[in-house]
Amino acid sequence: MPKLGPGVLTLGETGTTVDASCQVNNVRIAVSKDQADSKTMLCGTVKPGATTYTYALSGNFDIDPENGDTGLFALSNVAKGTELPFTFTPNSADGTTATGTLIIDPLDFGADEYGEDLNSDFEWSLVGEPTYTFGATAPEGFAAVSDAPVGAGV
Repeated sequence: MPKLGPGVLTLGETGTTVDASCQVNNVRIAVSKDQADSKTMLCGTVKPGATTYTYALSGNFDIDPENGDTGLFALSNVAKGTELPFTFTPNSADGTTATGTLIIDPLDFGADEYGEDLNSDFEWSLVGEPTYTFGATAPEGFAAVSDAPVGAGV
């Protein structure tokens, strides 16, 4: 069973990428499902309601104000509300990676108790769905380095 870490989390454009991997306390991509009510037609046929899925990258970081304008804390405040590319590999040995675009929000500044590391919970909305590249242990019926079912014509 794969575990969280060691892995990689990067944010930003090539050349200005921030590697937040060593600041991550916990992180995940979560999906939320919203399904509208079904409706029954006069003839008795039931039409299912539309279903939409939304994704978010959430977790907790140790923040890095000591890195000045090149750190994650600065990026979250300077680029707040903007779309940034990201790459997330929870376990490098497994090799499954998610890439996509997120909307970054500012991180909190502080800690709960004297002497604790400065940290911040976060939840950043993803723009659309993430793209998954499956590692060597891809589920049966899926290609090892694709996000589409085997035989799907990709």
